Amino acid sequence: MRTQANGGSNNAFTDSEETVYFFDVGGSAMPGALARFADFFAAPLFTASATAREVAAIDSEHSKNLQSDGWRQQQLLRVTRGVPGHPFNAFFTGNRATLKNGGGGARAALLDFYNEYYRADQMAFAIVGPQSLDELQVRRAACELLWHLRQPHRLSSS
Repeated sequence: MRTQANGGSNNAFTDSEETVYFFDVGGSAMPGALARFADFFAAPLFTASATAREVAAIDSEHSKNLQSDGWRQQQLLRVTRGVPGHPFNAFFTGNRATLKNGGGGARAALLDFYNEYYRADQMAFAIVGPQSLDELQVRRAACELLWHLRQPHRLSSS
């Protein structure tokens, strides 16, 4: 997305039960940015090089989290208070090893996950802006329509 060129930013984070994607842009850039954001979910590229870069970023974040007292404290609570053997007790961030070293196996798993779970009926969409509520609702409806029109959209690893 060209958010930075329009005075904005974009990022994502994965929580214990969901992944949150977000962006902000200058108000006049919102219509185009919303269309690109919707297309990000409707027709993602998932190239091998982008997958490898993301795995490297996740691995770097994981290394940082290992040294964080907050992350370590959460892990201690999960291990001591959780149900033994439950996946919730595992450390909460992935790394290069858990993500199949970022190679073809990681990309195949990513595509499988996308095809299984990235469906409009399992997502929520919110929009906030300086525009009137009526205008924001029209923009939201357009994004949701784009997403629904592209479903079902299965991606293959080839």
